[in-house]
Amino acid sequence: MAEADDRLVRALAKTAQGDRQAFASLYQQSSRAIFGMCLHLLRDRDEASDVLQETYIQVWHHAGEYHADRGSVMTWMMSIGRYRCLDALRRRRCNAQVDTVIHEPPSEDSGPMENAHDQVDRQRLSDCLKGLDERYRSSIEMAYFRGFTHQELAVAMGQPLGTTKSWIRRGLDVLRRCLGS
Repeated sequence: MAEADDRLVRALAKTAQGDRQAFASLYQQSSRAIFGMCLHLLRDRDEASDVLQETYIQVWHHAGEYHADRGSVMTWMMSIGRYRCLDALRRRRCNAQVDTVIHEPPSEDSGPMENAHDQVDRQRLSDCLKGLDERYRSSIEMAYFRGFTHQELAVAMGQPLGTTKSWIRRGLDVLRRCLGS
């Protein structure tokens, strides 16, 4: 295992100097694991491929910023990939919200006043979510809008299970206070 880590460190160091062969070697050694994580989080092969490409573009441009004292090369690249996945999930959610607003016919059961109240409630929730700390917002969005279990959320965010549960609980507390006011 240490030998594989050393190969990744050497490949990344050469990549930071613009060595394309070293970058190809880095990709060869690590892309399967990063793609697997992306596929698990996004559950869409094409989107996972796009995120994988974005990840390696960022690795190419920021290879010189890696610090061995902060973790292994693989951990560093996986975190880049994880954050690109979270960005993709946010984009997907925003696109879905726009599509819903554009294509959603008004309910036959509700009149204009009910629709206005529903829209106001949705806007208040959206405003309150935007006001949350990023960790809390991401945790809540992934758990409630994407259906992640607490365990999947902990893996996706690279945090201990207890930490992600606390983020959700604290975030929901802040949301309750915000919506209650």
